[in-house]
Parts: sequence; C-alpha cells; structure tokens
Amino acid sequence: MKAIFGTETFQPAAWLRVWPRRRLEIRHGIRIAAAGLASYALASALDLPQGYWAVFTSVLVVQGSVGGSWKAAVDRLLGTLMGAAYGAVIATVIPHSDPVALGVALAAALIPLSLLAAFNPAYRVAPITAVILLLGSTGATEGPVRAAMLRTIEVALGGFCGLLVSLYLFPARAHALLGEAAATVLRRLSDLFSLLLGALIEPASPDLIIARQDAARSALTNLENATSEAVRERRNRLTEDTDPEPVARTLRRVRNDLILIGRVAAEPLPADLYPELKQALHVLSTAGSEYLLTLGQAFARRQPPPASAGFQDAMQEVLAELQHAKADEKLITLRFSLQQLQANLDDLSQRAQEFAS
Repeated sequence: MKAIFGTETFQPAAWLRVWPRRRLEIRHGIRIAAAGLASYALASALDLPQGYWAVFTSVLVVQGSVGGSWKAAVDRLLGTLMGAAYGAVIATVIPHSDPVALGVALAAALIPLSLLAAFNPAYRVAPITAVILLLGSTGATEGPVRAAMLRTIEVALGGFCGLLVSLYLFPARAHALLGEAAATVLRRLSDLFSLLLGALIEPASPDLIIARQDAARSALTNLENATSEAVRERRNRLTEDTDPEPVARTLRRVRNDLILIGRVAAEPLPADLYPELKQALHVLSTAGSEYLLTLGQAFARRQPPPASAGFQDAMQEVLAELQHAKADEKLITLRFSLQQLQANLDDLSQRAQEFAS
C-alpha cells in the first residue's frame, strides 16, 4: 500500500486519485476476481469434484482484451482436451500400480505431448493435464475416462466464465488497446525523428540513438500484439470495428523510413555546406516531431487526424533544398527516405481517419 500511495495507512481519497491513471489495471483486476468467484459458484452449484480447475482456468483466461481472453480460453480448452484424452488412453492401456510402471506411463504420456506443446503453444497445458490425471489421487478413484471428462468439463466451465466476464464486465476491446499502442509507437518515433534530424546538423550520441531505436522497436512489438488480439476479435465476430492490420503495417513502414534516415545521419552534414538545408531540417525536426505526437493522440482518442499543413510545408522546403544540392549519394538517400516518410505518414493519416470512424 505504501508503494502505491506513499503512506503507511490506507486513505480512500488516494484511490480516487489513482483511478484515472490506473483504471485499466484496476478494471482488469476486478474482472479476474469476478471470473474466479463466478466459476467457483458454478462449480459448487454443479457439485464438480475438482472445481478449482474451473477457478484456475477462469483466472488464467481473463486477459487485457476480449480477443486475448478468447484465445486463452480456446487454447486452455484444446490443451486440456488433448491432455485428458491422451492421458486417459495411457492410463487405461498401461497399468501403473507400481513406481516403475508409473514412470513408463508418464514417459509415454509426456514425450509426445511435450513435443506437441513445443511445436504448438496452444497445447502447452496438455502435458500438465496428463500428468495430473496420472498422478492425481482422484484420477485413480474416478477412473481415467471419467476423470478426463470431468477435467474437460471443469476447464470448459472456467473458460466460459472468464470469457463471459471479459465480454460484459468492463470489457476491454482490443481496438482501444491498439489505439493506445499506436500512440506509444508514435511518441517513440517522434523522439527518434527529432534526434535523427538533429544528428544531420550536429553530432548526436550513438548510444542515445540506439536506445530510442530500441524503444521504438519495443513499442512496435506491443502494437503487433494488440493488433493480433484485435484481428482475433474481428475473426470471431466479437466486434465490427475496422481492420487493424493496416495501422500496424503503416507504422512499420514509418519506422523503416526512420531507420534509413538514421543511416544517413551517422555523420552530420558538412559544417560549411548547405546552410539553407540545415535551417530547413531544423524546422522540419520541430514540425515533424509535433505532427507525430498529435497523430498519436488522435489514435489514442479515436479522433480524426490533425492537420498536416505545417509538417507538409516544412517537408517540401527540405525536399526543395535537397533537389538544389549537388548530386551526393548521402543527400540522394536522404531525399528518398524523406519522400517515403512523407508518403507513409499521409497513408497513416488516412488510417487514423478510418480508425476514428
């Protein structure tokens, strides 16, 4: 409590202050607790012998978005079904009343199921289910077939509760997470853009450039995870929102453009040449960084994209200066990369318009 509120005693007013900043985490915690309690109540009402399987499953199924919860529920059910069915077959075919026979049965169950989980992570709970079925005391009293059926029912119940809670209690749609993730990517790209254009004018720290490149790459990875969940929601008809893949695809292209600019900016332009170009680059650095930030805010708030007139004017000025400069390979590469960046940001602005609607 002290780590959160900075005080030894609980203060109700502190919750009111922390809620706006941590509302997503608090809602997610409430969903997890509600799913666990609901699955426990249903398992008790149905008098299931190992109702804690349902509780475990529901707690594990509830993810940050509906799409993530759907995948977790399906994977958990498939893995349990596979592990229970195969474990029941092994338990029936191989008697395991002594330690040696039990070891043989475990090997026969674990080796193929572990390989299956290694090649397809959706079945990662299959080996665990088979082991519990073979080693658990209830499996011996219920019989392998009945135990397999009951474990599958319990897991299915937990997955159903977890998914139902994700859908109707503070539902977190993946498209909302996608907008936040896109805004984070654009903030990182804004920092990187201003640093790289500044490096064309005067030397910049290579370590700082690498750090900002890594931050952009990490943010893009989070965006791709959110995109996968949003695609899953659309595929399973959990939403009728826009196709999220063009947003991630365009942002990847924008980052690639900045990588190319970074190669050109490894060394500044000659100090005694291109003074007009350097001034134009300075203006573009400020205008472009601001445009990327406001474009990210548009994604986060699902609003129409901002006006790009200032950025476009600054970009045209730089491209005109590059056109007048001497035929230098470095400047030719810079001009090409900036043209690509301009085109991709125009495309991203259209994606923001679609996302807002």
